[in-house]
Amino acid sequence: MSSSTKSRKKDKGKKPKNKSKKKKDRGLSAGTADRYELYQRSVNSPETDVDFVTTTFRALKGRDLRHLREDFCGTAAFSAEFLSRDPENTAEGFDLDPAPCEWGKQKNFQSLGESAGRMNWHLADVRSPADRPPDATVAFNFSYWCFQTRAELLAYFKTVREDLSDEGVFFVDLYGGPDAFIEQEEIRDISGAFDYVWDQQSWEPGTGTYTTAIHFRFKDGSEMTDAFKYVWRFWHLTEIRDVMLDAGFKRVNPYFEGTDEDDPDEGNGEFTLDQIGENCEAWLGYLVAEK
Repeated sequence: MSSSTKSRKKDKGKKPKNKSKKKKDRGLSAGTADRYELYQRSVNSPETDVDFVTTTFRALKGRDLRHLREDFCGTAAFSAEFLSRDPENTAEGFDLDPAPCEWGKQKNFQSLGESAGRMNWHLADVRSPADRPPDATVAFNFSYWCFQTRAELLAYFKTVREDLSDEGVFFVDLYGGPDAFIEQEEIRDISGAFDYVWDQQSWEPGTGTYTTAIHFRFKDGSEMTDAFKYVWRFWHLTEIRDVMLDAGFKRVNPYFEGTDEDDPDEGNGEFTLDQIGENCEAWLGYLVAEK
């Protein structure tokens, strides 16, 4: 179940070639590129995430997921993908930073037309209540790691549980393995256009403080350094599960990613229920908490 660190783009190579995109890519540089677009091309995998969330919700609850809440939504690529799946789907997004939200409205939601009206944006703390109880809440890209004490994380999980509908489900993603604690850079080529760099800058074993950054390097030799930077606490799966149970969730189960048959060092984008997991150098997974 090994997987490359932060390698969330599981749909690469499956999209039709876009000649205009290729032509535009030739001019990419640190001075001209859009960091949010680069992030979405490198990190986000809304198709994979929405597939997992909707399929798992249906398996657990015997019905379709209709009202979703996306915490730390940023550009809300996940919500946009969810809304595009069914005209009955509705969503709410929470984030404190207006910049990525405005970008997402223009880039991810404009193409949805009238369907964009089924999304309610909240420039608010994720501990704020939704307009109506969501069937599912998601907190992805390890964003909830911004809560650096157990008390803060517990308080957040309690508000999530209280906000959910009676049979609601909470989804988070997580990352682990020995490689996660090494101060190193992972470099990944993105469609031959630029390099995505995941930089694990430091980890303090005494405090759990975890400092990471994302850089983008271009074919002209320029670099967008610290395009995104994070100071988190590294939360391990067992810690998170214990806090979720203490918050009142009745069941919390891990889902781990399988291994690509053609490349044992890469994940296959398919996540299955597994209470034990495999001791890989690096792994990705989800925790699914039922109210």
